[in-house]
Amino acid sequence: MEWNLLQKEFETQANAVIDWLNREFTRIKSGRVSLNILDTVKVVSYGEPLSLNQVANLQIIDARQILIKPYDPNQTQDIAKAIATSQLNLNPQINSDNIRLIFPTQTEENRKENVKKAKEVIEQAKQKIRDVRKHVQNKYKNLDKVSDDLIRYFEDELNKITKVYNGKLENLFTHKEQELMKV
Repeated sequence: MEWNLLQKEFETQANAVIDWLNREFTRIKSGRVSLNILDTVKVVSYGEPLSLNQVANLQIIDARQILIKPYDPNQTQDIAKAIATSQLNLNPQINSDNIRLIFPTQTEENRKENVKKAKEVIEQAKQKIRDVRKHVQNKYKNLDKVSDDLIRYFEDELNKITKVYNGKLENLFTHKEQELMKV
């Protein structure tokens, strides 16, 4: 097996980790609301659990408000209940044909807590990269008829590419930390 194939496998799996990290970061509240924060909310609609964007139109009104307009006005209560019982700690305000979510302003304490959550997520991402590295490393070490020189070459190349991806993770974290701490 050639290094290019192993490198491609590493990059594919590492890019999946970066995608996962980006999704997790969007779930951490910052100063501005994001519709992605509602991705985990499931509404039972006609007996099927559906994501919120499948049963309602979602719109950001300003930095702290989201307006939810159900496609079926009869589901307004179900949608509000799903939001209220989610782990987002939100209190939906129900109007005649829509629901308003007003997010509290971030305090210094909230921001620091969110940075702490981001650090936990980045550590999980780093662990996933280490797992990917170990998987690829085991793959080329178990190859038949591979010389020690070739194994050292693979090790060096794998270390280089791992450093690149760890740098990408750190850049994403730095950007998220700045976003979270911005007033």
